[in-house]
Amino acid sequence: MELSELLFLTCCCLVAGAGAYNPPMATVEPLKPAGIRVSIPHESGISLVAFHININEDFYALEAGMIARDIIKQRNGRWVYQDKTTQLQENDVVYYWVHVVYRGLGYNLLNQEHKVKDFYDYNGNKIQSVGIIDERDMPELENNSGNSGNGECRSLSATKLYDSFGSRQTSPCAGKLIFSEDFRSSDAQWTTLEQFNTAPDYEFVVYRDSPRNVKIRNGLKLTPTLLSEESNDTFVRYGELKLNKCTGNPRGSDCLRKGVHWNILPPVASGRLNTNKSFNFQYGRVEIRAKLPKGDWIYPLLMLETAKANHNGRNQNIRVASSAGNVDLRSKDGLDISGHVLWGGVVEQDTRQQFQRVNEFRSTKVGENPWSDAYHTYELIWTLDRISLKVDGQVYDERSVNVPNDTPFFLTLGLAVGGLSEFPDYCTSSGSVKPWRNIGAKAVLNFYTSQDTWRRTWTDDNESLKVDYVKIYAL
Repeated sequence: MELSELLFLTCCCLVAGAGAYNPPMATVEPLKPAGIRVSIPHESGISLVAFHININEDFYALEAGMIARDIIKQRNGRWVYQDKTTQLQENDVVYYWVHVVYRGLGYNLLNQEHKVKDFYDYNGNKIQSVGIIDERDMPELENNSGNSGNGECRSLSATKLYDSFGSRQTSPCAGKLIFSEDFRSSDAQWTTLEQFNTAPDYEFVVYRDSPRNVKIRNGLKLTPTLLSEESNDTFVRYGELKLNKCTGNPRGSDCLRKGVHWNILPPVASGRLNTNKSFNFQYGRVEIRAKLPKGDWIYPLLMLETAKANHNGRNQNIRVASSAGNVDLRSKDGLDISGHVLWGGVVEQDTRQQFQRVNEFRSTKVGENPWSDAYHTYELIWTLDRISLKVDGQVYDERSVNVPNDTPFFLTLGLAVGGLSEFPDYCTSSGSVKPWRNIGAKAVLNFYTSQDTWRRTWTDDNESLKVDYVKIYAL
Protein backbone atom coordinates (compact mmCIF):
# COMPACT_ATOMS: atom_id res chain seq x y z
CA MET A 1 0.00 0.00 0.00
CA GLU A 2 1.36 3.46 -0.93
CA LEU A 3 2.01 5.95 1.88
CA SER A 4 -0.54 8.37 0.42
CA GLU A 5 -3.20 5.63 0.51
CA LEU A 6 -2.28 4.76 4.08
CA LEU A 7 -2.55 8.39 5.17
CA PHE A 8 -5.90 8.73 3.40
CA LEU A 9 -7.26 5.69 5.22
CA THR A 10 -5.88 7.01 8.47
CA CYS A 11 -7.73 10.29 8.00
CA CYS A 12 -10.94 8.44 7.13
CA CYS A 13 -10.66 6.33 10.25
CA LEU A 14 -10.14 9.46 12.30
CA VAL A 15 -13.29 11.05 10.94
CA ALA A 16 -15.24 7.85 11.47
CA GLY A 17 -14.36 7.82 15.13
CA ALA A 18 -14.34 11.55 15.77
CA GLY A 19 -15.50 12.44 19.25
CA ALA A 20 -15.73 8.83 20.34
CA TYR A 21 -12.20 8.25 21.63
CA ASN A 22 -9.20 10.31 22.68
CA PRO A 23 -5.84 8.47 22.54
CA PRO A 24 -3.81 8.57 25.76
CA MET A 25 -0.98 11.08 26.00
CA ALA A 26 2.53 9.84 25.20
CA THR A 27 5.62 9.86 27.42
CA VAL A 28 8.95 10.77 25.78
CA GLU A 29 12.21 9.66 27.42
CA PRO A 30 15.56 10.66 25.87
CA LEU A 31 18.07 7.90 26.67
CA LYS A 32 21.75 7.75 27.53
CA PRO A 33 24.22 6.93 26.18
CA ALA A 34 21.98 7.19 23.10
CA GLY A 35 18.41 6.51 22.09
CA ILE A 36 14.80 7.49 22.64
CA ARG A 37 11.76 5.81 24.18
CA VAL A 38 8.19 6.93 23.40
CA SER A 39 5.20 5.16 24.90
CA ILE A 40 1.53 5.35 25.75
CA PRO A 41 -0.34 3.36 28.41
CA HIS A 42 -2.39 0.38 27.25
CA GLU A 43 -6.15 0.64 27.29
CA SER A 44 -8.59 -2.17 26.56
CA GLY A 45 -9.48 -2.03 22.87
CA ILE A 46 -6.12 -0.81 21.54
CA SER A 47 -4.69 -3.23 18.95
CA LEU A 48 -1.95 -1.16 17.26
CA VAL A 49 0.02 2.01 17.93
CA ALA A 50 2.17 3.80 15.34
CA PHE A 51 4.75 6.40 16.40
CA HIS A 52 5.96 9.05 13.93
CA ILE A 53 8.91 11.14 15.14
CA ASN A 54 11.04 14.03 13.89
CA ILE A 55 13.99 15.64 15.70
CA ASN A 56 14.14 19.46 15.52
CA GLU A 57 11.82 19.50 12.51
CA ASP A 58 8.08 19.99 12.89
CA PHE A 59 5.46 18.06 10.94
CA TYR A 60 3.38 20.00 8.40
CA ALA A 61 1.35 17.03 7.20
CA LEU A 62 0.65 13.44 8.22
CA GLU A 63 4.17 12.45 7.20
CA ALA A 64 6.01 9.28 8.16
CA GLY A 65 8.84 11.26 9.79
CA MET A 66 12.46 10.38 10.51
CA ILE A 67 11.20 7.52 12.67
CA ALA A 68 8.03 5.63 11.74
CA ARG A 69 7.26 2.42 13.56
CA ASP A 70 4.10 0.33 14.00
CA ILE A 71 3.91 -1.42 17.38
CA ILE A 72 1.68 -4.50 17.36
CA LYS A 73 2.12 -5.73 20.94
CA GLN A 74 2.04 -3.94 24.28
CA ARG A 75 4.67 -4.67 26.91
CA ASN A 76 4.04 -4.48 30.62
CA GLY A 77 0.98 -2.32 30.16
CA ARG A 78 2.47 0.14 27.65
CA TRP A 79 2.86 0.46 23.90
CA VAL A 80 6.53 1.30 23.48
CA TYR A 81 8.88 2.38 20.72
CA GLN A 82 12.55 2.39 21.77
CA ASP A 83 15.88 2.58 19.99
CA LYS A 84 19.47 2.95 21.19
CA THR A 85 20.81 4.97 18.27
CA THR A 86 18.97 8.31 18.14
CA GLN A 87 21.34 11.07 19.23
CA LEU A 88 19.69 13.74 21.38
CA GLN A 89 21.09 16.78 23.13
CA GLU A 90 19.67 19.14 25.70
CA ASN A 91 17.18 21.60 24.20
CA ASP A 92 16.53 19.42 21.15
CA VAL A 93 12.83 19.27 20.29
CA VAL A 94 11.14 15.94 19.60
CA TYR A 95 8.11 16.45 17.34
CA TYR A 96 5.76 13.50 17.04
CA TRP A 97 2.30 12.25 16.27
CA VAL A 98 0.74 8.96 17.29
CA HIS A 99 -1.79 6.80 15.45
CA VAL A 100 -3.85 4.46 17.65
CA VAL A 101 -6.14 1.70 16.38
CA TYR A 102 -8.92 1.41 18.98
CA ARG A 103 -11.76 -1.09 18.53
CA GLY A 104 -10.92 -1.34 14.83
CA LEU A 105 -10.91 2.41 14.15
CA GLY A 106 -7.94 4.73 13.82
CA TYR A 107 -7.41 7.85 15.92
CA ASN A 108 -4.53 10.35 15.78
CA LEU A 109 -2.80 12.27 18.53
CA LEU A 110 -1.42 15.26 16.59
CA ASN A 111 0.86 18.27 17.11
CA GLN A 112 2.88 16.80 19.95
CA GLU A 113 6.34 17.98 20.98
CA HIS A 114 8.83 17.42 23.78
CA LYS A 115 11.80 19.65 24.59
CA VAL A 116 14.75 17.61 25.85
CA LYS A 117 15.77 18.45 29.40
CA ASP A 118 16.18 15.17 31.28
CA PHE A 119 17.76 11.87 30.26
CA TYR A 120 17.07 8.30 31.35
CA ASP A 121 18.98 5.04 31.35
CA TYR A 122 17.69 1.98 29.53
CA ASN A 123 15.97 0.76 32.71
CA GLY A 124 13.90 3.93 32.94
CA ASN A 125 15.85 5.58 35.77
CA LYS A 126 16.37 9.32 35.51
CA ILE A 127 20.05 10.17 35.16
CA GLN A 128 21.08 12.63 37.81
CA SER A 129 24.82 13.00 37.23
CA VAL A 130 27.54 12.93 34.59
CA GLY A 131 29.40 9.67 34.00
CA ILE A 132 30.33 8.00 37.26
CA ILE A 133 30.67 11.28 39.13
CA ASP A 134 28.54 11.82 42.20
CA GLU A 135 27.46 15.46 42.33
CA ARG A 136 28.02 15.45 46.08
CA ASP A 137 31.73 15.17 45.32
CA MET A 138 31.69 17.99 42.78
CA PRO A 139 31.72 21.48 44.34
CA GLU A 140 31.21 24.37 41.95
CA LEU A 141 34.36 26.19 40.85
CA GLU A 142 33.34 29.40 42.54
CA ASN A 143 33.05 27.59 45.86
CA ASN A 144 36.47 28.56 47.22
CA SER A 145 35.85 26.98 50.58
CA GLY A 146 36.13 23.51 49.05
CA ASN A 147 32.96 22.43 50.80
CA SER A 148 31.36 19.71 48.67
CA GLY A 149 28.22 19.53 50.75
CA ASN A 150 29.20 16.25 52.41
CA GLY A 151 32.62 17.29 53.64
CA GLU A 152 35.55 19.45 52.73
CA CYS A 153 38.34 18.99 50.21
CA ARG A 154 41.82 19.78 51.31
CA SER A 155 42.02 21.62 48.01
CA LEU A 156 40.06 21.87 44.79
CA SER A 157 41.57 20.45 41.63
CA ALA A 158 42.43 22.33 38.45
CA THR A 159 40.55 19.54 36.68
CA LYS A 160 37.28 20.66 35.11
CA LEU A 161 34.25 18.42 34.69
CA TYR A 162 31.51 19.13 32.18
CA ASP A 163 28.11 17.76 31.40
CA SER A 164 27.70 15.99 28.08
CA PHE A 165 26.72 19.29 26.42
CA GLY A 166 29.91 21.06 27.48
CA SER A 167 28.02 23.72 29.43
CA ARG A 168 28.14 22.77 33.11
CA GLN A 169 31.54 23.17 34.73
CA THR A 170 32.52 21.85 38.15
CA SER A 171 35.71 21.00 39.97
CA PRO A 172 36.35 17.85 42.03
CA CYS A 173 38.60 17.44 45.01
CA ALA A 174 42.30 17.24 44.18
CA GLY A 175 43.54 13.70 43.57
CA LYS A 176 40.05 12.20 43.41
CA LEU A 177 39.30 9.23 41.14
CA ILE A 178 36.73 10.73 38.76
CA PHE A 179 36.36 7.91 36.21
CA SER A 180 36.95 4.17 36.47
CA GLU A 181 36.24 1.30 34.09
CA ASP A 182 37.38 -2.33 34.32
CA PHE A 183 35.13 -3.68 31.54
CA ARG A 184 33.71 -6.53 33.58
CA SER A 185 30.35 -6.01 31.90
CA SER A 186 28.66 -3.71 29.40
CA ASP A 187 28.33 -0.22 30.80
CA ALA A 188 26.24 2.83 29.93
CA GLN A 189 29.32 5.03 30.31
CA TRP A 190 30.31 4.14 26.75
CA THR A 191 28.87 4.81 23.33
CA THR A 192 29.90 2.08 20.89
CA LEU A 193 30.21 3.71 17.50
CA GLU A 194 28.53 2.32 14.42
CA GLN A 195 29.44 4.55 11.52
CA PHE A 196 31.74 4.95 8.56
CA ASN A 197 35.11 6.65 8.77
CA THR A 198 35.22 10.44 8.78
CA ALA A 199 37.63 13.36 9.03
CA PRO A 200 40.28 13.88 10.07
CA ASP A 201 41.93 10.47 9.61
CA TYR A 202 39.66 8.75 7.06
CA GLU A 203 40.93 5.40 8.26
CA PHE A 204 40.11 2.41 6.07
CA VAL A 205 37.49 0.98 8.42
CA VAL A 206 33.81 0.98 9.21
CA TYR A 207 33.19 1.02 12.96
CA ARG A 208 30.50 -1.44 14.05
CA ASP A 209 28.64 -2.32 17.21
CA SER A 210 29.15 -6.03 16.59
CA PRO A 211 30.50 -8.84 18.80
CA ARG A 212 32.87 -9.63 15.95
CA ASN A 213 34.59 -6.31 16.59
CA VAL A 214 33.70 -5.28 20.17
CA LYS A 215 33.71 -7.59 23.17
CA ILE A 216 33.34 -6.48 26.79
CA ARG A 217 33.96 -9.32 29.18
CA ASN A 218 36.74 -9.31 31.74
CA GLY A 219 38.29 -6.52 29.70
CA LEU A 220 37.70 -4.74 26.42
CA LYS A 221 38.72 -6.40 23.16
CA LEU A 222 38.54 -4.59 19.81
CA THR A 223 39.26 -6.74 16.76
CA PRO A 224 39.57 -5.83 13.06
CA THR A 225 37.83 -8.10 10.54
CA LEU A 226 37.68 -8.13 6.74
CA LEU A 227 34.37 -7.42 5.01
CA SER A 228 35.44 -9.69 2.16
CA GLU A 229 35.66 -12.63 4.57
CA GLU A 230 32.11 -11.96 5.78
CA SER A 231 30.72 -11.46 2.27
CA ASN A 232 32.89 -11.42 -0.88
CA ASP A 233 35.12 -9.28 -3.05
CA THR A 234 32.23 -8.09 -5.21
CA PHE A 235 30.40 -6.70 -2.18
CA VAL A 236 33.47 -4.69 -1.07
CA ARG A 237 33.87 -3.21 -4.55
CA TYR A 238 30.25 -2.62 -5.58
CA GLY A 239 27.99 -3.41 -2.64
CA GLU A 240 25.81 -1.11 -0.54
CA LEU A 241 26.25 -1.15 3.23
CA LYS A 242 23.64 0.43 5.50
CA LEU A 243 24.34 0.64 9.22
CA ASN A 244 21.04 -0.01 10.96
CA LYS A 245 22.34 1.05 14.39
CA CYS A 246 24.20 4.07 13.03
CA THR A 247 25.50 6.56 15.61
CA GLY A 248 26.49 9.16 13.01
CA ASN A 249 24.55 11.69 10.98
CA PRO A 250 21.69 9.76 9.34
CA ARG A 251 21.51 12.27 6.50
CA GLY A 252 25.18 12.14 5.56
CA SER A 253 27.67 9.47 4.58
CA ASP A 254 28.12 8.23 8.15
CA CYS A 255 25.41 5.60 7.84
CA LEU A 256 25.17 4.48 4.21
CA ARG A 257 27.77 3.95 1.51
CA LYS A 258 28.01 2.15 -1.79
CA GLY A 259 31.08 0.94 -3.63
CA VAL A 260 31.57 2.70 -6.97
CA HIS A 261 34.57 2.19 -9.26
CA TRP A 262 37.74 2.89 -7.24
CA ASN A 263 35.74 4.32 -4.32
CA ILE A 264 35.11 0.97 -2.64
CA LEU A 265 33.60 0.24 0.75
CA PRO A 266 35.99 0.32 3.71
CA PRO A 267 37.56 -3.16 3.54
CA VAL A 268 37.97 -3.51 7.32
CA ALA A 269 35.42 -3.48 10.14
CA SER A 270 36.59 -2.51 13.62
CA GLY A 271 35.50 -1.21 17.02
CA ARG A 272 35.54 2.19 18.67
CA LEU A 273 33.98 3.49 21.91
CA ASN A 274 33.84 6.89 23.55
CA THR A 275 32.43 8.75 26.55
CA ASN A 276 31.18 11.74 24.57
CA LYS A 277 27.65 11.38 25.97
CA SER A 278 28.61 10.57 29.54
CA PHE A 279 31.98 11.95 30.65
CA ASN A 280 33.78 15.12 29.55
CA PHE A 281 36.66 16.82 31.32
CA GLN A 282 39.77 18.97 30.99
CA TYR A 283 43.08 18.38 32.79
CA GLY A 284 43.82 15.30 34.83
CA ARG A 285 45.82 12.07 35.01
CA VAL A 286 44.73 9.29 32.66
CA GLU A 287 45.90 5.72 33.27
CA ILE A 288 45.21 2.92 30.78
CA ARG A 289 46.48 -0.64 31.06
CA ALA A 290 46.39 -2.23 27.62
CA LYS A 291 47.97 -4.62 25.15
CA LEU A 292 48.43 -2.81 21.86
CA PRO A 293 47.52 -4.47 18.54
CA LYS A 294 50.11 -6.09 16.26
CA GLY A 295 49.78 -6.33 12.49
CA ASP A 296 50.70 -4.23 9.48
CA TRP A 297 48.94 -0.86 9.19
CA ILE A 298 46.99 -1.31 12.45
CA TYR A 299 47.20 1.31 15.20
CA PRO A 300 45.44 1.91 18.53
CA LEU A 301 43.30 4.89 19.46
CA LEU A 302 43.89 5.57 23.15
CA MET A 303 43.15 9.25 23.21
CA LEU A 304 41.20 12.27 24.35
CA GLU A 305 39.05 13.95 21.72
CA THR A 306 37.18 17.20 21.42
CA ALA A 307 34.33 17.51 18.97
CA LYS A 308 34.97 21.22 18.53
CA ALA A 309 37.52 22.65 16.12
CA ASN A 310 39.56 25.52 17.56
CA HIS A 311 39.58 29.06 16.19
CA ASN A 312 42.14 28.10 13.53
CA GLY A 313 39.84 25.41 12.16
CA ARG A 314 41.95 22.60 13.59
CA ASN A 315 40.73 19.53 15.40
CA GLN A 316 42.87 18.40 18.31
CA ASN A 317 43.24 15.13 20.09
CA ILE A 318 45.65 13.99 22.76
CA ARG A 319 47.13 10.53 22.37
CA VAL A 320 47.69 8.74 25.67
CA ALA A 321 49.77 6.15 23.81
CA SER A 322 50.29 5.15 20.20
CA SER A 323 52.48 2.70 18.33
CA ALA A 324 52.25 1.19 14.86
CA GLY A 325 51.22 -2.44 14.56
CA ASN A 326 54.01 -3.01 12.03
CA VAL A 327 56.90 -4.89 13.63
CA ASP A 328 59.35 -3.49 11.05
CA LEU A 329 58.48 -0.05 9.68
CA ARG A 330 60.81 2.69 8.51
CA SER A 331 60.27 6.12 7.02
CA LYS A 332 61.70 6.99 3.62
CA ASP A 333 64.65 8.50 5.53
CA GLY A 334 65.29 5.22 7.34
CA LEU A 335 63.91 6.26 10.75
CA ASP A 336 62.35 3.55 12.89
CA ILE A 337 58.61 4.23 13.18
CA SER A 338 57.62 0.63 13.93
CA GLY A 339 55.84 -0.98 16.84
CA HIS A 340 59.09 -0.67 18.82
CA VAL A 341 58.46 3.10 19.04
CA LEU A 342 55.96 4.48 21.55
CA TRP A 343 54.71 8.05 21.39
CA GLY A 344 51.89 10.29 22.53
CA GLY A 345 50.85 13.91 22.89
CA VAL A 346 48.81 16.50 21.04
CA VAL A 347 47.89 15.81 17.42
CA GLU A 348 46.30 18.44 15.20
CA GLN A 349 44.45 18.12 11.90
CA ASP A 350 43.55 21.13 9.80
CA THR A 351 40.51 21.43 7.57
CA ARG A 352 42.55 20.52 4.48
CA GLN A 353 43.31 17.11 6.04
CA GLN A 354 47.00 17.88 6.28
CA PHE A 355 48.42 15.90 9.15
CA GLN A 356 50.52 17.66 11.75
CA ARG A 357 51.92 16.27 14.94
CA VAL A 358 52.68 19.17 17.23
CA ASN A 359 56.37 19.27 18.19
CA GLU A 360 57.46 16.82 15.51
CA PHE A 361 60.81 16.27 17.22
CA ARG A 362 59.22 15.12 20.44
CA SER A 363 60.69 12.38 22.59
CA THR A 364 59.70 8.77 22.01
CA LYS A 365 60.24 5.58 23.93
CA VAL A 366 61.96 2.81 21.96
CA GLY A 367 61.53 -0.70 23.29
CA GLU A 368 63.71 -3.73 22.73
CA ASN A 369 60.53 -5.62 21.83
CA PRO A 370 57.38 -4.29 20.17
CA TRP A 371 55.03 -2.62 22.63
CA SER A 372 52.33 -4.97 21.37
CA ASP A 373 54.09 -8.00 22.87
CA ALA A 374 52.69 -7.48 26.39
CA TYR A 375 50.36 -5.44 28.58
CA HIS A 376 51.74 -2.08 29.70
CA THR A 377 50.38 0.78 31.80
CA TYR A 378 50.24 4.03 29.86
CA GLU A 379 49.76 7.37 31.59
CA LEU A 380 49.05 10.92 30.51
CA ILE A 381 49.36 13.78 32.99
CA TRP A 382 47.70 16.86 31.54
CA THR A 383 48.01 20.21 33.30
CA LEU A 384 47.13 23.73 32.20
CA ASP A 385 50.24 24.15 30.06
CA ARG A 386 52.14 20.85 30.05
CA ILE A 387 51.75 17.19 29.19
CA SER A 388 53.77 14.33 30.65
CA LEU A 389 53.76 10.82 29.21
CA LYS A 390 54.64 7.69 31.17
CA VAL A 391 54.82 3.97 30.53
CA ASP A 392 55.02 1.45 33.37
CA GLY A 393 55.74 4.31 35.78
CA GLN A 394 58.62 5.85 33.79
CA VAL A 395 58.36 9.34 32.28
CA TYR A 396 59.53 9.41 28.66
CA ASP A 397 58.21 12.76 27.46
CA GLU A 398 57.28 16.09 29.01
CA ARG A 399 56.63 19.31 27.17
CA SER A 400 54.52 22.46 27.01
CA VAL A 401 51.27 22.40 25.05
CA ASN A 402 48.75 24.89 23.76
CA VAL A 403 45.24 23.53 24.20
CA PRO A 404 42.35 26.04 24.32
CA ASN A 405 40.98 26.65 27.80
CA ASP A 406 37.41 25.66 28.70
CA THR A 407 37.32 22.97 26.02
CA PRO A 408 35.82 19.66 27.16
CA PHE A 409 37.47 16.43 26.00
CA PHE A 410 36.10 12.90 26.05
CA LEU A 411 37.86 9.54 26.14
CA THR A 412 38.09 7.36 23.02
CA LEU A 413 39.25 3.75 22.77
CA GLY A 414 39.46 2.30 19.29
CA LEU A 415 41.37 0.29 16.74
CA ALA A 416 42.06 1.82 13.34
CA VAL A 417 43.66 0.60 10.14
CA GLY A 418 45.38 2.58 7.39
CA GLY A 419 44.01 6.03 6.76
CA LEU A 420 45.34 9.22 5.24
CA SER A 421 47.41 10.62 8.09
CA GLU A 422 48.93 8.01 10.40
CA PHE A 423 51.55 6.45 8.12
CA PRO A 424 53.89 8.67 6.04
CA ASP A 425 54.12 8.10 2.32
CA TYR A 426 56.94 5.91 0.99
CA CYS A 427 57.55 4.22 4.34
CA THR A 428 58.48 0.53 4.11
CA SER A 429 57.12 -2.38 6.13
CA SER A 430 59.46 -5.38 6.16
CA GLY A 431 60.97 -4.06 2.94
CA SER A 432 57.67 -3.43 1.12
CA VAL A 433 56.67 0.14 0.32
CA LYS A 434 53.36 1.30 1.77
CA PRO A 435 50.82 0.42 -0.93
CA TRP A 436 48.86 3.68 -0.93
CA ARG A 437 49.54 7.42 -0.95
CA ASN A 438 47.83 9.63 1.57
CA ILE A 439 46.66 12.06 -1.11
CA GLY A 440 45.84 9.37 -3.65
CA ALA A 441 42.27 9.03 -4.92
CA LYS A 442 42.66 5.24 -4.98
CA ALA A 443 44.19 4.98 -1.50
CA VAL A 444 41.56 2.59 -0.10
CA LEU A 445 41.50 0.46 -3.24
CA ASN A 446 45.29 0.16 -3.34
CA PHE A 447 45.33 -0.84 0.31
CA TYR A 448 42.63 -3.44 -0.29
CA THR A 449 44.25 -5.02 -3.35
CA SER A 450 47.53 -5.46 -1.45
CA GLN A 451 45.94 -7.46 1.38
CA ASP A 452 47.99 -10.55 0.50
CA THR A 453 51.02 -8.75 1.96
CA TRP A 454 49.48 -7.33 5.14
CA ARG A 455 46.69 -9.77 6.03
CA ARG A 456 49.12 -12.55 6.91
CA THR A 457 50.64 -10.35 9.65
CA TRP A 458 47.31 -10.32 11.54
CA THR A 459 47.77 -13.59 13.41
CA ASP A 460 47.08 -15.43 16.66
CA ASP A 461 44.60 -12.85 17.96
CA ASN A 462 47.46 -10.34 18.24
CA GLU A 463 45.69 -7.91 15.91
CA SER A 464 43.24 -7.03 18.70
CA LEU A 465 43.51 -4.08 21.08
CA LYS A 466 42.94 -5.35 24.60
CA VAL A 467 42.23 -2.96 27.47
CA ASP A 468 42.32 -4.13 31.08
CA TYR A 469 41.17 -0.91 32.75
CA VAL A 470 40.94 2.87 32.51
CA LYS A 471 41.25 5.28 35.42
CA ILE A 472 41.16 9.07 35.41
CA TYR A 473 42.17 11.14 38.44
CA ALA A 474 41.73 14.82 39.18
CA LEU A 475 44.98 16.75 39.47
